[in-house]
Amino acid sequence: MDKEISKRSIKRQKLEGKTVLRCLRCSEDDPELIELHHVYGRNNSEETVPLCKNCHFKVTKQQNKLPRKVRSSNASRKDKLRFMLVSMGVLMEGMGKQLRLIGLEADSLWARLL
Repeated sequence: MDKEISKRSIKRQKLEGKTVLRCLRCSEDDPELIELHHVYGRNNSEETVPLCKNCHFKVTKQQNKLPRKVRSSNASRKDKLRFMLVSMGVLMEGMGKQLRLIGLEADSLWARLL
């Protein structure tokens, strides 16, 4: 997601009091709580995803468990891969919880849709 377009979109949504963006981990959609998270770290990529402030903190906290050297822009390929694996793992962990809840609530969801 392009950083500037995302920022403008979030700002517009906050002004209008609605949001299309949802937290990738927990589905929070309050525009005041949505932030853009650099998936592979600010030093390594401009790729961002929407996260609520709470999930953003949790993901960043896990990323920061890796040594600074691993997170730097001049990290080795091996270290960058480690960082990517941790980043994607933490994001997918939250998404997995949401998918599981959707699956468990599928009967009531189908009843409303059909």
